[in-house]
Amino acid sequence: MSVLTGNAADLFSLDGKVALITGATNGIGQIMAVALSEANIYQIIFVHRPATDPTKTIDLLVNASKNKIIVSSIDCDLSSENLKIEQIDEKIVQKAINLSYKKKIDILINNAGITVLHPFIQFPDDEIDEIFYINWRVPAKLAQLVGQHMIENKVRGKIIFTSSVLSVSGALNLLPYVSTKGAITQTVKALSNEWSKYGINVNALGPGIVETKMSDYVQKDERIKGILIAKTPYGRLGLCDDLKGPTIFLSSKASDFMCGSTLFIDGGYLGV
Repeated sequence: MSVLTGNAADLFSLDGKVALITGATNGIGQIMAVALSEANIYQIIFVHRPATDPTKTIDLLVNASKNKIIVSSIDCDLSSENLKIEQIDEKIVQKAINLSYKKKIDILINNAGITVLHPFIQFPDDEIDEIFYINWRVPAKLAQLVGQHMIENKVRGKIIFTSSVLSVSGALNLLPYVSTKGAITQTVKALSNEWSKYGINVNALGPGIVETKMSDYVQKDERIKGILIAKTPYGRLGLCDDLKGPTIFLSSKASDFMCGSTLFIDGGYLGV
């Protein structure tokens, strides 16, 4: 019988680690980046749209770390109109590696995503294609490239996708979105089958409905909001801060034996 030894707090250490994050300028992605900063990660490299000023996010993360962190940014629009799959290596991954103080990436957080609401029979084809492109195709390619980098450089890394409770529960007027989240839940399982042997952990966070700009349509409709809260045993919608602990867990040695899982943070929503 094996017995784990060592200090439990050390399992959550991010000392010397470098994270690459998409979708970190607002909402869930931003709070995930803040969590890493507060946990004293060494460097965060985040991807932002060229039209977005990264200064606010940089200042936020530096302040969260009490001026201990290195924060770097890469401007890149992830839309299919502005970023082709074959450009992702040059425009994101290689830039991130060059920005890294040790020329390696330890953690990839694939958080960027979009959603549009329509009844499915009215859903425009171009909007369906764009949701799949940004929510699954780009993250999958990033994982492929960063995973290859980790394997070649013997990095025992962490790859984290943002999924959703809707990956397993479905939702009204959101078919493309929930389909991409279902794809992510299966993607982390499939990648774990291939990469666990290299010491690379691939997992996903599955938030419930969280109070962000993306869920404005829920927050502004008291009827829908009331229904969702009634279905949540904890009695409220999710808050961005609810993702801090799980983010640190999946980014650290504490999750070394977790492979291919989606960690749902939903206040009990899926248990009802």
